[in-house]
Amino acid sequence: MNYKLFDDAILLKLLKAGDGSALEEIYLRYSEMVFLAAYKKVRSKAVAEELVQNLFISLWVKRETAQIQNLPSYLQSAIRYQVIDYIRSQLIREKYYQSAKEQMAVQENLSESRLLLHELSIAIDNTIKKLPQKTQEIFRLSRYEKRSTKEIAQHMNLSEKAVEYHVTQSLKFMRLHLKDFIIVELFLMSL
Repeated sequence: MNYKLFDDAILLKLLKAGDGSALEEIYLRYSEMVFLAAYKKVRSKAVAEELVQNLFISLWVKRETAQIQNLPSYLQSAIRYQVIDYIRSQLIREKYYQSAKEQMAVQENLSESRLLLHELSIAIDNTIKKLPQKTQEIFRLSRYEKRSTKEIAQHMNLSEKAVEYHVTQSLKFMRLHLKDFIIVELFLMSL
């Protein structure tokens, strides 16, 4: 079939039915438009490309439930939300980075602080590795990729309650296994 001949309404019906070639045609038609909209806001080619990829992945994942009347408008709106989420996460990351930076500036020995942060990062990674495989994956999707409970549930074919349970259990596990590490490190920093 020559998908280039189909209008958006037909492509959306085919997409909803699970036709990957319909998604490919939609991508070919609109990826540049949404890329330019994203790039205009984030001013990074790599970030804009990633946001576009995430948008089309999301379109595929939500193909059966998405209520799309006007495809270009939907994609413009969706990329706007992708950009907003990205900027929000960057602002949060920057806020925490600045906070950590200010706390470290107060300390006399910056290299010791860097070593402690590196050790904490290793301790966190090692603690995560002790979690069951499924819980590790859910934790990483939740905390590192900032995916919602609903998205994780869909991605892993689990209920939202199951995802919430795994996240809660992993946070409890992390607190329990890292509390001694953090207390000792704080004590050493105060000397």
